[in-house]
Amino acid sequence: MPITGKNYGFLSVVETTIRHYHMLDEGDTVLVGVSGGPDSMALLHSLVTLGPKWSLNLIIAHLNHQLRGATADQEAAFVERIAADLGIRCEIGSRNVAKYGTEHRLSLQEAARMVRYAFYDEAAAKYSADKIALGHHADDNAESILMHLLRGTGPLGLIGIPPVRQGRIIRPLIGLTKKEISAFLEIGGSEYMRDRSNFDTKYLRNRMRHELLPHLKERYNPNTAHALNRLASILRDEEDFWGQEIRRRFQDLVLEQTPDRLSLTTRKLSGLHPALLRRLIRHAVLSLTGGLKRLGHVHVEAVARLIAAASPSGRLDLPQGISVVRDQEEISFLSAPPEENAGFEYDIPRIQTTFIREIGTFLKLSVCDGSEVSHTKNYPPTTALFDLAAAGFPLKVRNFKQGDRFRPLGMAGSQKVKSFFINSKVPRSKRLLCPILLSEGRIIWVGGYRIDDSVKVTEKTKKILKAELLPK
Repeated sequence: MPITGKNYGFLSVVETTIRHYHMLDEGDTVLVGVSGGPDSMALLHSLVTLGPKWSLNLIIAHLNHQLRGATADQEAAFVERIAADLGIRCEIGSRNVAKYGTEHRLSLQEAARMVRYAFYDEAAAKYSADKIALGHHADDNAESILMHLLRGTGPLGLIGIPPVRQGRIIRPLIGLTKKEISAFLEIGGSEYMRDRSNFDTKYLRNRMRHELLPHLKERYNPNTAHALNRLASILRDEEDFWGQEIRRRFQDLVLEQTPDRLSLTTRKLSGLHPALLRRLIRHAVLSLTGGLKRLGHVHVEAVARLIAAASPSGRLDLPQGISVVRDQEEISFLSAPPEENAGFEYDIPRIQTTFIREIGTFLKLSVCDGSEVSHTKNYPPTTALFDLAAAGFPLKVRNFKQGDRFRPLGMAGSQKVKSFFINSKVPRSKRLLCPILLSEGRIIWVGGYRIDDSVKVTEKTKKILKAELLPK
């Protein structure tokens, strides 16, 4: 479609949107999602016309959702013909969306969306596409904002459909309304097909599209769509600022982070303003899962209550299989249900270094003269010194067991190891990972924390047994 006076305004908005959001780079290969409907056809013709400005290589992608029988087949044939007329390569796919939705317990619309995006990703990989262009427009965005608003969303839900997602999914028509798209297609005499399911008001989005939004335009503000899109743009800038601030604050809260576990300090979280706390909780889930799918306000508030609870322990489950466990001054987000640590036990018949595979730690033993040690307090908690005469071989190292007792250094009587952990505010998740060192069946060291008083080094000590816990 050549640029003329009649369509210049439309194409100018598309070009401005592309440049404002840095959607395209010189020489990009762009996969264009084309359903055959008016929105995707307007997108296709816009990119065909403006493509030379960026030297674009266009690929058309169309998915048959197998939901509307012969009509869906006709749409696929239509898109294939348009691609041939334009001389553009075309990837036609077919997926059983209804079956996928049943298998994964999803609504038909949600299943269609997931299957469609998976198809786009596959096609983009096949053609080494740099970007995936989709035909979402200003009215689509207004509908999404209204849907989220009526569901009681927070600020993040009001930013609507992002113009660019993940740096590769782009929406060049996001600044244009449905009315403007229809006028553009009419001016150019462009063909397109209509999906009758888009008029079925049993779907909430269609009720928004055909009932609520027209009512708001007619009775309250003819520019409702643009007003809602302006709100989304403002909030998007706000969220961008907050995102940077949250990432900066977040690092000060992390105690431990692995691919399937994220632990934060409740001491620093508990005194924060509720607005900041909610954002940090959402960021914690995002850091672990890479998304916030199905995480609602009710879930965030439940985590906030767990952090503020007087009880030092508790657990709750979030969507996407995330478990949240509160343990003393630590709250952990787990991508899998917490599992009991496998027990371990190693015999130590002599001076040696033992690798404790289950916790990825070496226990190194050595002997030195009492005169070589100036003061036991000069050593880190991962090093312990014993009077060798009181800590005889054979030794054994194992994990903590219920009922374990020892006499912590400096105490007159014995104490349960569990009580010692609680008093020392050792998180439950770390208790089963703690190596317990025994001499002739009695505990002489709760590894990394405290030795037993009976094996302490005194002025009479001649030989010292030194134990060190070393990472792999």
